[in-house]
Amino acid sequence: MRLYIGGAYQGQLELARSENPGAPVIEDFHERVREALLRGEDALAFARRVCEEQPEAVVVANEVGCGIVPMDAGERAYREAAGRALCELARQAKTVTRVVCGIGVRIK
Repeated sequence: MRLYIGGAYQGQLELARSENPGAPVIEDFHERVREALLRGEDALAFARRVCEEQPEAVVVANEVGCGIVPMDAGERAYREAAGRALCELARQAKTVTRVVCGIGVRIK
């Protein structure tokens, strides 16, 4: 698994595709976490299952923990869950790339 993270609209999907042609891509992983939570799944278990079932995938996600802390408790819980799930992916990933302005910086 390879993980590409960055702020919204920073070019992580484009960079992930260009560096991994033909590889399966899981886009918007942060939103997949939201969907898992709405189904009642545990975010860490979801992340582990993705790693297990799709070890060759390229995962692309927005960083959701930066910025203003939401007033809504549910949104805060989602951000925490997404962050924990991304930490699990990063732990298991072969590489982790942070993308800013379309430029990737390999952090693992």
